[in-house]
Amino acid sequence: MYFWEKVRGVVSIKILKHLVLGGLLLVPASIDSSTSRSEQPLTVEVLVERVERVSSNEADFRVRVTNRSGQPVFLTGINYESGSRLDPMYLEQLPATGGWKIVYPCMDTPPPDVIKLDRAKPAIQNLVLKVPLEGVCKERNIRLDEGTFRFRLDYFESEEEARIYMKKFFSKNWQEAHAAVARSGPFKIPSQVGN
Repeated sequence: MYFWEKVRGVVSIKILKHLVLGGLLLVPASIDSSTSRSEQPLTVEVLVERVERVSSNEADFRVRVTNRSGQPVFLTGINYESGSRLDPMYLEQLPATGGWKIVYPCMDTPPPDVIKLDRAKPAIQNLVLKVPLEGVCKERNIRLDEGTFRFRLDYFESEEEARIYMKKFFSKNWQEAHAAVARSGPFKIPSQVGN
């Protein structure tokens, strides 16, 4: 019996050594495999440069979207001969009660194009918000002078990811494209025209 206890003890020590060595060898592999495909994290900055109240039911915005990463990022939008428009660029509102909610655009349509945003070329967006909102919005009369607002934009690491997102735009699997999200800082819309 003493012989078998010694054999079991030696076997247990050998198994333990293999487990420890195997575990130590797995640690660097798991750290390495968890790093992103890119060396730097992707970062897109959304900066609201101007908010102007045009009338009691209209506000104009100037928004600058800048790629702060070391590589191109890809956004969805519409290419025109005169330039491109990032779409959808969501306007979210934080009312006095409740959480952030998207107020514009109120009905998503799949964007037709992918827009490449290089580091050296920010995209400037001039946007107009008119109330009551057009189309099939559930809530057409939002209060421009109530609560706080911010812009939200989805972006992608590759053109392929952006195209997958567009193909799945209305499907239940649309989140599989793994969009990163950029948000502006919160801001108020002036209550007076020309402020």
